[in-house]
Amino acid sequence: MSSSSPSDLQEPLAKRLAGLAAERRRDIPPGGVVMALRTVQQVTVSRGRFGASWSQRLVMAKWVLSGSAIMEVSGRRMSFGPGQVAIYMPTIPHRFWAVEPTNEMCWFTTDGPYAEQVVLELGLKPGIYAVPPPASEDLREMAASLKDSSLEGRRRSSLMAIAAWYRIADAIRTEPPIDLVGRIRHLISQEFADPGLSISGIAKRVGYHRASLSRLFRQETGETIIAHLTQARLREARALLANTGERVAVVARQCGFSQSAYFCRWFRTHAGASPGTFRSARVRRPARSPPLGGQGARGA
Repeated sequence: MSSSSPSDLQEPLAKRLAGLAAERRRDIPPGGVVMALRTVQQVTVSRGRFGASWSQRLVMAKWVLSGSAIMEVSGRRMSFGPGQVAIYMPTIPHRFWAVEPTNEMCWFTTDGPYAEQVVLELGLKPGIYAVPPPASEDLREMAASLKDSSLEGRRRSSLMAIAAWYRIADAIRTEPPIDLVGRIRHLISQEFADPGLSISGIAKRVGYHRASLSRLFRQETGETIIAHLTQARLREARALLANTGERVAVVARQCGFSQSAYFCRWFRTHAGASPGTFRSARVRRPARSPPLGGQGARGA
């Protein structure tokens, strides 16, 4: 958030005159959920600027029900009124003002480990959009959910918050951004059993130059595409060898290798043991039962 300027300090603060306000207790971390509902308000406020939030990590959707307001994002001021929503992300400086003598507004905020990422994945960005507000009963239900601080209660309120963000995204009809790295990871996870899967083939599938794609993937993940493909195949090979009785040739084919001899050399290089040795080391032998009347039955 941006810091206050001297002129800001001369402006009156907007005051809550009436309405509904609820928040999760500040000493309860948003654990156990990817996105947590933080605050819910439907209030009438006086003219003035909103003070800085105590939290720096909130993602917010704010509506004007009557009156008007202003949101400033990165120095750009945008007016909004009834039927519009202002979306704020925590990584971008922002400020809010209520403009009329009295203004009815509602908003909810979310936090949690993936709160901002979830909203960005929906294609939402900071700004003003034509989206109707939630129904009053929905806001009251969200506010009531914050009274339950248990894990079950946090998950219930989390689902409400996620549904609210989906509703906003559907109303705006934004196309989620293309996550190129995510597409590559998904493609590898689905098709690593194809012996012909290669960087060139992946680049052609996603419409990218081979060298540029390799560079981008390494910059974003810290590993090469080949290393990621190798790890996907190695995980599958280990799982099949440890948990099934499939012949090595079958395991090789299911991991993307047409020749079992090459697979054996490849597996030894990356796993430090041959497929047979690896499998033998993980065979579970049945535990021996203690003799009746012996030490195992003592205290029965």
